[in-house]
Amino acid sequence: MLISSKSEYGLRALVDIAQNDGSKPVTRSVIAERQDIPLPYLTQVLRSLVNGGLLKSNRGPAGGYTLKKKPHEISILDVITLLQGPVLPSSCTGQQESDPACDRYSVCGLASVWSELKSANEDVLGRTSLKDVMTGRHESPAESVSEVRLDCIGVSCPLPIVRVAEKIRELGPGEMLEVWVDDEGARADIPAWCTGTGNELVAREEFGSQTKFLIRKTS
Repeated sequence: MLISSKSEYGLRALVDIAQNDGSKPVTRSVIAERQDIPLPYLTQVLRSLVNGGLLKSNRGPAGGYTLKKKPHEISILDVITLLQGPVLPSSCTGQQESDPACDRYSVCGLASVWSELKSANEDVLGRTSLKDVMTGRHESPAESVSEVRLDCIGVSCPLPIVRVAEKIRELGPGEMLEVWVDDEGARADIPAWCTGTGNELVAREEFGSQTKFLIRKTS
């Protein structure tokens, strides 16, 4: 995906304001000068950030802009989604429910690629906060929660549930299990199994006749 200039300017402005968090509000002119952003364009970006609930505009002689949330509570994904929309690597979202008019979804092998790339982008941007940018630190893939894949394609119930239970027992608390199924019974049973065992169903995605579940072991 391509980060727009609006998103880049918005992020630079937010970091500038965040570095002054706890002191007096920061004015548009000061941000524009420090970040080398054209003032008219910056004004539009700041207005969007205020309307989106990330910034507070303070009026008066001592007015300016302050964050409405703490730096660690604002992710890069929050900002980009607000300023330029969903994170999409292609015009295809990789999800059939988002592209109901696409008549090639069931035979297109690229859909799953775009979906995985979208998820990867959202993962990196979602776990990187303004505070991380300010301190030059962010969680690398090596530091992120480990994820194990379990392929149950072509396996009929109740075997997928048996395999999920066995694999979950091998994981540590907080670790993730990615499960792929194409059996209708498994699609219904896995969410119910998560509820019954207390494990967290983090995500469910449909890829034609196949379904991907992401399950987090809670204890």
